Amino acid sequence: MGERLKRNICNLGDYAVLSEVKDLPTCQKDHIGDALEYACRFWPKHLLKIPTTSSCLEKVQKAVERFFKTHLLYWIEVLALMGNLDAGVYAMNDVEQWYTLVSAVKTVY
Repeated sequence: MGERLKRNICNLGDYAVLSEVKDLPTCQKDHIGDALEYACRFWPKHLLKIPTTSSCLEKVQKAVERFFKTHLLYWIEVLALMGNLDAGVYAMNDVEQWYTLVSAVKTVY
């Protein structure tokens, strides 16, 4: 996601209405593809699977923070283009849950 997410990923015109975009599925496939769609939809689920005892927690936390600073809007754009914007709401809950777990571990140590 860090390498592929970008502004206006499908090169649509300003103020494009998705229902009016000709051949949107082809545009999605050509510019987003299955791998990026999967990553955008499910990265928070994978985040939750990182053990709180992992030695890379701090590195992952910094990567998540960098993602939110630099790619958040592009991620939301992809979710909207793929018709999965609702996944973003669940993702935020998963990320919050992960941060709560990580914070609890840091408090203990």
